[in-house]
Amino acid sequence: MNMTLTILGTRGSMAVSAPGMAKYGGNTTCYLIETPEEAIIIDAGTGIMNLPDIQGKRISLLITHAHIDHIMGLPMFLGRQAGKEITIYGETRDGLTIKEQLERYISNPLWPVTMDEYPVKLTFKDITTDNNAANNTDNTDTANSAINNSSFNIGDVTVSTMPSNHPGGSTIYRLDYNGESVVIATDFEHEEVTASDCSQSTAAGNPLARLAAFSASASLILYDAQYTPEEYEKCRGYGHSTYVQAIELAEKLAAGDRGAFGDKVSCKESAEPTRILLIHHAPNHDDAFLDALQAEIDRTLSAKMVDSDKAMTTGTGLSSDSTGVNQPASSTQPMYAPFACPPQIRLARESQTYIINKNIIL
Repeated sequence: MNMTLTILGTRGSMAVSAPGMAKYGGNTTCYLIETPEEAIIIDAGTGIMNLPDIQGKRISLLITHAHIDHIMGLPMFLGRQAGKEITIYGETRDGLTIKEQLERYISNPLWPVTMDEYPVKLTFKDITTDNNAANNTDNTDTANSAINNSSFNIGDVTVSTMPSNHPGGSTIYRLDYNGESVVIATDFEHEEVTASDCSQSTAAGNPLARLAAFSASASLILYDAQYTPEEYEKCRGYGHSTYVQAIELAEKLAAGDRGAFGDKVSCKESAEPTRILLIHHAPNHDDAFLDALQAEIDRTLSAKMVDSDKAMTTGTGLSSDSTGVNQPASSTQPMYAPFACPPQIRLARESQTYIINKNIIL
């Protein structure tokens, strides 16, 4: 039994509609994870209106945070779900439960009806991203209840959480099912932002290192790469990242596969290559721009793909300078090439579906 991922919307900040946006899509954040019994939706941007026929599966909605681009499709979506039962999960923020956050949007004067007026049975579950909490299986069925742990079950799917690094806070989700896993790290900034820069709930310590630990052995990672490196310099503190850090994340995960001392491991012997889909495309990045960005990503990865055996045989460690070009590393660094197996890093495209298994090709 496989888990599948469908990209329903991957645009960030606001929805766009233009002929030059059709390839990658213009709908805002929404992802569908399916198993034989479950339909788990992550975020309710305008992409939620693309939800396919889920054939009677139980519907769960995981909200990362209630910024408008992540919930703007919810009012229309609920209007099309008459008679269904939907469980909505999210974290309390600014003293507001997930239900109270959504009610601020779905009510007058912003919307003509309230959530209580929809002909849908809604159940709300407040979660926490306390990474020190023990795992928990949620068996409650009350309309409004709290899950006071960072891991819970939806049927046979284990959902784990960690705090993201984003203004106002956001939740990173990991879904594990039948030996495979998907991590959704939307609205994530790789550099920790101080309170003086921006009021936000941050992941303590190095956010990218913590994400790497959280994503260890994941089959697929969805990573926020809204900005180019140049754009990021002007947008520090806005809560988003770049493809350069996605590559760095892949390097961290590859280093974990090799071991602390860069043990010699061939591609066939190593763990599966890291697979990353880049998400939350900026609304001003059209298809031509994103095509060029993918080409740049491919060139950068090609530059890092050196002869791993030669690097370790000759004792030549490699590191990446600020330009992304491999340079000789100091003698104190582990002696390994960046990747034993080439990672797959691709820009996500709306309407694509992936079967999550060890043979997935992005």
